[in-house]
Amino acid sequence: DDSAAGVNLTTHIDQVVAFLAGLEDVVLVGHSYGGMVITGAADRAPDRVRSLIYLDAFVPQDGDNCWNLTNDDQRAWYVDVDETGFGTPPLPFFDARAKPHPLATFLQRIRLTGSPSRFRKRDYVYATKWGDASSPFTPTYLRLKDDPEWTVHTPDAAHNLMRDIPDELVRICLSHA
Repeated sequence: DDSAAGVNLTTHIDQVVAFLAGLEDVVLVGHSYGGMVITGAADRAPDRVRSLIYLDAFVPQDGDNCWNLTNDDQRAWYVDVDETGFGTPPLPFFDARAKPHPLATFLQRIRLTGSPSRFRKRDYVYATKWGDASSPFTPTYLRLKDDPEWTVHTPDAAHNLMRDIPDELVRICLSHA
């Protein structure tokens, strides 16, 4: 199965931008790699987006890709491709239904034309429990934590924030309504 062949970051951004057609005042939420996608979609459709919420996610700047934003622990996962050569196999702790993630999505650089400051509200939720591994999102957290244009949260939770702190995430999302 080469379903990941030809799928890159632009593919995912295009899908979100297409979904936004006809909508307005949208709050985009991205988890992990999804931060790359919501950043690109918001940049391409700023008139449709009200605010952004990043859940233990990458917050790229123009020219970034996941490869240069992450750490060596994560890079090792990126290059452990599946038998097709197009996808990275799901990590052992992922849901059993998880499929390989397209490798090109991690390597393609994002192209941005505007600043995230044009969006009314931006929240960043940084998971503090990464166990023995170092969080690939620490540099992003350190860049944003003292920026007055961002609201940064540091819950006592692991990377799967949706499972660990669902009520807190609902509260954060509702604060954007």
